[in-house]
Amino acid sequence: MKRESKYSDPTNKLLLLLLIIIVIANCVQSYYFKANKRYDWTTNAISSKGNIVQVSNCTFKGNPYDINKNIILDNGWDKTNDTENNVKDTFFPDSLSIKWFSYSEQKFYNGSFALPNETIETKAIQMGMFPSVQNDHNDYRVLHFIAEVQQKGKIAVWIQKFDENRNSTKLKIATYHAKETKAGWHIFDDSSETNKISEIDISKKVALVMERHFYKLNISLPEGYILNNSYFELFNQHIWRFSERELKTVLSFDFLPKEFDLEWSNGKKRFTTQFSFDEDEALEAFRKESSNRDSVDSLVLELVVNDHNDAIKVSLKNTKTNSNFIFKDQYQSKNERSIIQLRN
Repeated sequence: MKRESKYSDPTNKLLLLLLIIIVIANCVQSYYFKANKRYDWTTNAISSKGNIVQVSNCTFKGNPYDINKNIILDNGWDKTNDTENNVKDTFFPDSLSIKWFSYSEQKFYNGSFALPNETIETKAIQMGMFPSVQNDHNDYRVLHFIAEVQQKGKIAVWIQKFDENRNSTKLKIATYHAKETKAGWHIFDDSSETNKISEIDISKKVALVMERHFYKLNISLPEGYILNNSYFELFNQHIWRFSERELKTVLSFDFLPKEFDLEWSNGKKRFTTQFSFDEDEALEAFRKESSNRDSVDSLVLELVVNDHNDAIKVSLKNTKTNSNFIFKDQYQSKNERSIIQLRN
């Protein structure tokens, strides 16, 4: 009996020690994990309305995903630059790092800012946010952190929450002021981001996005054919999607055309074509014709498909001077067909 006690006593002590270690470890893990302070959230960047900008980096600490740095923003809350995915079971961000180019001011801005964590938590709870441990990961339980880029380097940070009906509640949590920086276009160019050299001509990029030249769009198809789903894109990334019905109104634009995609059919045959404007050609043609004040209201961009449905001519016509500039598709080789027949 004494011998059994002799061996069992150390074993019990060891088991007790292991139990104490496990309890302490769980307490430490629970303390640092803080499940009730972890949420599902995502991040976005927007611009104030009419402020044309391009954001290369918008990082709320804790979100490993980044925004699309090729997107031009200018529509306020109507257009957002979203990160790829939501983050789950993560503390709210405590800082923001952001970098952008202002087309309106032709300046680069950069800034890093500490976020008011207590304010965020308080307002998030007021908005009805649930910690991840209580969340079933519905979209309306995801908190959106939004950096609003304003003029002259100003930044406003918002939090936004959607309900089941996609109605939103948003609150401003802080305002900051970024500093002008001497960065170059390499911040948007993946191939030159590391060596800080870019072949992009910034003044030309600004002109393509900002210059306004009033013109009308005219599309001519062979007899009996009508347009299906098509689009017309400008260099400021505004896209007009249309079909035959929309062509019955007068189509007017005032920013430079970048590309278009047309599809048309007659019920038996279907065709499609894509066309991309060369930057230098577009600038040269519109600047030349818009320099004549008498011709400002007489420019027509014509897209004409021939009767055989095998070629398209794209030209800028001046109805007052009778000038006619023919554009070339910058990506089409001499051996490629400009129009493709689709299978029904």
